[in-house]
Amino acid sequence: MQVYVNDKSVRIFAGATAIDAVRRYCTDTGTPVPQGELYDARGNVIAPDSPMADGRRIFTQFPS
Repeated sequence: MQVYVNDKSVRIFAGATAIDAVRRYCTDTGTPVPQGELYDARGNVIAPDSPMADGRRIFTQFPS
């Protein structure tokens, strides 16, 4: 499935969680896994084990 982390498209497996998507994003971009909170597209804090759905957008910093 395709999701977006920090507005970058990443492909993850069905049943993946938010932290799985962030790890894929970090692998693709060569950046370290952030230690802070994760956010949804509305700026709400989400848990690392939040389920992902196709097209979902999450952020590693508060979205502007």
